[in-house]
Amino acid sequence: MYIFGLNYDKEAGKYSTHNETDKANKSHLAFKEKNLQYTDGMTSDIVTAYRNFIENWEPEKEEENPNLLRIANNYQNASFCFALDGHPEIKLHDMDGEICQKFLAELDNCDEVTEENICSITGVYGETARIHDKIKGVRGAKTTGASIVCYNSPAEESYGKSRSYNSGISKETMKRYIKTINELLADQQHRMYIDDITIIFWAMEKGDSKETSIFMQVLNNSGSGLDAGKTEQAIENAVRELSVGRAVSLDGLDINEDVEFYVAGLTPNASRISQKFIYHDKFGRMFKNVLSHQADMVIDGGRTNIPLWRVMKELLSPKSSKEKVSPVIASSVLRAALCGGKYPEALLSTAVQRAKTDESLGQNYTKAGIIKACLNRKARIYKKEELKVGLDVENKNAAYLCGRLFAVLERIQKNATKKAFGSVKSEKGDSKKALNKTIKETYFSSACSRPALVFPRLMKLAQYHLQKDDYAVYDNKLIGEIMDKLGTEFPQNLSLDEQGKFVIGYYHQYQSFFRKKNNDYETEESNN
Repeated sequence: MYIFGLNYDKEAGKYSTHNETDKANKSHLAFKEKNLQYTDGMTSDIVTAYRNFIENWEPEKEEENPNLLRIANNYQNASFCFALDGHPEIKLHDMDGEICQKFLAELDNCDEVTEENICSITGVYGETARIHDKIKGVRGAKTTGASIVCYNSPAEESYGKSRSYNSGISKETMKRYIKTINELLADQQHRMYIDDITIIFWAMEKGDSKETSIFMQVLNNSGSGLDAGKTEQAIENAVRELSVGRAVSLDGLDINEDVEFYVAGLTPNASRISQKFIYHDKFGRMFKNVLSHQADMVIDGGRTNIPLWRVMKELLSPKSSKEKVSPVIASSVLRAALCGGKYPEALLSTAVQRAKTDESLGQNYTKAGIIKACLNRKARIYKKEELKVGLDVENKNAAYLCGRLFAVLERIQKNATKKAFGSVKSEKGDSKKALNKTIKETYFSSACSRPALVFPRLMKLAQYHLQKDDYAVYDNKLIGEIMDKLGTEFPQNLSLDEQGKFVIGYYHQYQSFFRKKNNDYETEESNN
């Protein structure tokens, strides 16, 4: 930005010289002034060409520069160097050039004070690192790298220490941690991403490929690992067992359950990297917690292994391309998965809100699984009854019954209108849609929040639809069974947890209309 004096607007797909802050123009003028002053008196060809560029470059005339247009979206993160036209081997930053010679001379004349102290990480006495090297590979950070230890303001300094001397980390330790983090970030078997959070993980032993691969497989469904097919099947079997309340053993996976395992999250923060979290535990305990997380997400009609990125995606509106999940929610969900605690309340709130507007909720096992997992974790803590994997005809919770009833009423409406309009042909010769909107699109959100306000109207409407429903006898009987458990009055208002149970009741009943007999979950539920 400061070199060329231009901003790049990604939405408009073009460069401009000004914006609200006029930062590009001001930065370019400062760059021009300082560089002309620094190179004054230098006479080499490369410096002369550099000074000519600075003096003659006019940003307002370069908005359509084809060379800059080629890098377009990468403009902000791109790195530039200057070379002599016709002789690209001659660069401005060559060590034997005038620029570098002047810089080195000034550096030699600096009375740089070095500090020696006890390293805050290793406890070994040594020279404290004044500047920490760059970390590369963190999503959203500069491609040239960013620092995880960085002091940019005097307000961050204390005890008479300036800059990174505040960290108390020795040079040797700094080199070692930077090298390790960069190696983890460069290895696909030791990193994954959740939106803007870059997650690295490792076991404290040489050759941790088994542990890291199986960890990635169970958490993000993307491990390539050793014998991936066998591992995937073993994970699926373990999750299924846990989902119906049975204990599991990890003996068949050939992993070291006692090895120390670490998971850390890094996020970009202005010009530096922020460590969002770090978790440490025995691998076996952490792995079983993640298996339990997957088991809590299991619901009828869904998969046994839902990737974490898919969970985050379900919290966003499908109509928005810019919306992102809050890093607070993402890191809290990961913590619950790794440590076995309660999911954040914001996860349940967001999932329920999205469920109210999801047109295909009855088939969206991920969203339903999220809500079920949140409710069951709470129920487990307070020792209350948990929701089952599939339809629970014995569940007498009013909110759950209202959700089931809504699914039945929607089915009746679809059956009636399909019979009435399904055979009508449009001008193009294809069958017309039976309905533009069902009661799901019109009433689901309000029925989920205030059942007493909506259900009397829906029940009255259902009487008209039953007259055209080929399955009227079965559907009417189903309504009667649900109403017998519900009673004569619908709840006035439903809390967030009750709204979640409404959604699960709807989903379970909807899935039951398509479920084959002797389904695995149905068999497990009946056996219990």
